[in-house]
Amino acid sequence: MGFLNIDNVTKSYGSVEVLHRVDIAVEEGEFLVLVGPSGCGKSTLLNMIAGLEDITTGEISIKGQVMNGVHPSKRNIAMVFQSYALYPNMTVGQNITFGLEMHGVAKPERDKAMADVARLLQIEQLLDRKPGQLSGGQRQRVAMGRALVRDPDVFLFDEPLSNLDAKLRVDMRTEIKKLHQKLGTTIVYVTHDQIEAMTLSTRIAVMNGGYVQQLGTPKEIYDTPANIFVASFMGSPSMNLIPATIVDKDGAAHAEITDASGNAKHLRFSGGGLSGQDGRGIILGVRPESITDMEGADRKSTNIETITNTVGVTEPAGSDTFVTSQMSGRECIARMRADAEVRPGATIEFAVNMDKALVFDPQTEERVV
Repeated sequence: MGFLNIDNVTKSYGSVEVLHRVDIAVEEGEFLVLVGPSGCGKSTLLNMIAGLEDITTGEISIKGQVMNGVHPSKRNIAMVFQSYALYPNMTVGQNITFGLEMHGVAKPERDKAMADVARLLQIEQLLDRKPGQLSGGQRQRVAMGRALVRDPDVFLFDEPLSNLDAKLRVDMRTEIKKLHQKLGTTIVYVTHDQIEAMTLSTRIAVMNGGYVQQLGTPKEIYDTPANIFVASFMGSPSMNLIPATIVDKDGAAHAEITDASGNAKHLRFSGGGLSGQDGRGIILGVRPESITDMEGADRKSTNIETITNTVGVTEPAGSDTFVTSQMSGRECIARMRADAEVRPGATIEFAVNMDKALVFDPQTEERVV
C-alpha cells in the first residue's frame, strides 16, 4: 500500500461511468503526474483525492486512513488551482496565511510560517501587495506559498501553469521541480501537456477515456509505450506509426514498408522476437530521433538500417532540423542535426535505428515488442 492509495476507484454520473477501476499507489515523496487529453478523467480523479467529488466505488486512502466521505478540510491536503484562486482584497501575506488563521493557528506561528515560505519562493518583497498588482508567475508563486505554508500530507496541482506564457511555463516548471527536490513532498499533478509530465514526474499515469492506459516512469512511458495511444500522445513530435508487413528475409524478420514513390523497402528488426511471422500486418513505431541522416545516426546502435527516400518538408528548429518524408503512405518526421544539408524534393539516405523500433498490433493497438 502506498502513502496515497487509489484502490479500484470508479466515478459515475447517473448511469455513465467516467472513471473505470483506477488503481494507483503513490509512495511518500513521489511526484505523480496525471496526463491525458481533455475529458480523459484526470481532473475528476484529482478532485476525488481532494474530496471535491464523491467516490462511486473503491477507496482512496492517505497514510493508511480511508478518505471516502471525509470532508476536504479534514484531509490534510493542499490544492493549487489553474486559476490561482487568490482573494483580491487581501495582501499576498494575508492570502498565504488565511488558511492557517481559519484553523486557529496563533499569529506568531503564522508569521514565521509565512516568512519561511516567502523566503523559499523568493516573494518576500511581494507580501504587502494585492494579487491585482502581480504578474501571472508571481500569482502562481503565491498560490504555491498558500499550499506550502500548511505542510500538508499531499499537494494537488490542477494544471497550474496553463495560464502562463511559454517562457514563464518553462521557468515555473523548473521552480516546481526544484521545490520538490528540496522538500521531498508528495505531489499529484494534473496536466494535458506531455512535456510537463515528462520533465516533472517520478511516475506518469497516462489517461484516456477514463482508463489509465499506462503507469510508469517517464523513461518507461517514452521508450516502451503500452499501446498506440500512449506512443502517439507522449513525445513531441509524436512517434511515427508506419503500416508495415513482417517479411522473413535472409533468416531474419524485416519490416516491409514503402517509400515516397511506392517502392518496397525492408528494415531488419533487432533480436529474434518476430521470426516465423512472415506476412503479418503490423504498425511499426519509430521515434523521430531514431530516423536521421547518416552522420547523425546513433553510434551505439547495433542495427542502423537505411532507406533512400524523398524529402517532403524541412523545418529548422534551432538545435534540430525536422524533415518529413512519406513512408507507407504516412507522413513521417525525422529529427536531424541543425546543420544537416537537406532540402525539399531531394532524395537522401535516411538512417533508421531499428534497435529503438517498436511493433504494435493493428487490431488491438497493443505493443507486441
